Amino acid sequence: MIYKLVLILLILSGMILLVLSIIASQRRSSPLWLPFTLTTLCAAIWNFGFAAEIISPTLDGKLFWANVQFIGIVFLPLAWLAMTMITTGQSPKTLRAVPFLGIVPALSLIIIWTNPYHIFRQNPSINSIDVPFPVLVNNYGFYFFAVHAPYNYLLFIASFYLLFRSRRQGLVISRRQRSVLIASLALPLLVDTLYILDITPIPAFNFTSIFFTISGLLMGINVLRLHFLDLLPLAYEASIIEMDVGTIVLDASGKVTHLNPAAEKVMGTACEQVIGKDAQEVFPLLAPLWTSEIKKCEIVVQQEENDFTYQVTRSPISQARNRLVGKVITMVDISERARLHRQVEELSLTDPLTGVLNRRALARYGEQEVERAHRYQHDLSLILVDIDNFKSINDQFGHPVGDAILKATAQVMRKVIRSTDYIFRYGGDEFVILLLETQADAAFVIAQRIQKELSRLESNGELPAFLSVKISAGITTLTEDDDLEKMLQRADHGVYQAKSAGRSQIVIL
Repeated sequence: MIYKLVLILLILSGMILLVLSIIASQRRSSPLWLPFTLTTLCAAIWNFGFAAEIISPTLDGKLFWANVQFIGIVFLPLAWLAMTMITTGQSPKTLRAVPFLGIVPALSLIIIWTNPYHIFRQNPSINSIDVPFPVLVNNYGFYFFAVHAPYNYLLFIASFYLLFRSRRQGLVISRRQRSVLIASLALPLLVDTLYILDITPIPAFNFTSIFFTISGLLMGINVLRLHFLDLLPLAYEASIIEMDVGTIVLDASGKVTHLNPAAEKVMGTACEQVIGKDAQEVFPLLAPLWTSEIKKCEIVVQQEENDFTYQVTRSPISQARNRLVGKVITMVDISERARLHRQVEELSLTDPLTGVLNRRALARYGEQEVERAHRYQHDLSLILVDIDNFKSINDQFGHPVGDAILKATAQVMRKVIRSTDYIFRYGGDEFVILLLETQADAAFVIAQRIQKELSRLESNGELPAFLSVKISAGITTLTEDDDLEKMLQRADHGVYQAKSAGRSQIVIL
């Protein structure tokens, strides 16, 4: 029963680790793919080799499979250290030293397979007494205890040191990854230490590889649940965290791999809530960027009851040979610049004397409203207002009085129309009023109210007390084949008829 259970656990652990190595080998966009693949492959070789050793009935067979195991055992600590160094963001200069650390494992492997002087094992045998199945007794020699074991433990200790030192650094997701790495290494290492100290339930039997079943499951959680192979190393991550610029990192498939604190604030979501999810689903606000043609756009986000404008840029992340491995999205706060731009734009669309919109604004908003009225089949009326005898007033009383009349007329029109309607200064003494969802008869009533309010104007120090302000107006309503220019022409013709009829008249055309 114990024999079968041990074999099942070894094969299960080996299968888990082999699957993880295959998954990692297919994710070559990750800087972790090679050390992670080698780590899990070495552990899988150890497990499968140990299972074959247990099954083998002869001493020579058990020794052969024991030696096969050491192909994985000697390089496992080095592969784990390389994976840890990349995970914790060690410098490229430090990483270049890793191949040189492989000299001792390579030497160990040569000695294990040749062993001419019996410095690795001394008189190995099979123990069949008081054990549930025959167990290989290695009787390790000088090299094992003086070089192999200390060197391996030195590499593992270095891995532990780097992981513990960085366990509180980085994003929450990265801290969890490193915690899982620590746990997945600690358990088999503890069991292996007990084996070397000859503290084991079955004499001379190493349970370490069996405990790799748990380690394999933990590493599977790291890859599949915590997206270990999808995330950037700490060196990049730390710089992103400290940036004031909101930064979102996506992998090649468009899934979120990083969200720094500045981006969390902009997007209103925590990093751990979106890691591994499709960016198009979790960030609909960035929809313009999901089309390949658009690489830059602006978004407006409400934060603390204020609107903030961000310039959002999408840039590719490429490795050698221009192979796309991901994208980075940056969000720069341009709220102040956007505010100034809006102010400049408003000034460019506003008549400086009267404060109403100017002729340039009429071309923009007028066409928009005509198009909208056609699309939704809404009413739209236009009033063209002309101040009667304005040139004579300017000539007689001077331009300051003329300016005062223009400002007073604009104020009256603002008072009469709705906030959703538009007033434009069309020319020297002409104004255009655009009335949304308004028919001609209602527009006529509004024009009459403007006439009435202007007749009640009182002197305010700028207008002569005896001066009466009168207007002529032409009114037209949008028809099926109309555009803004046709409406203006009809309204202008209406003003002409009003003036021809003696001024201070309102004509509907």
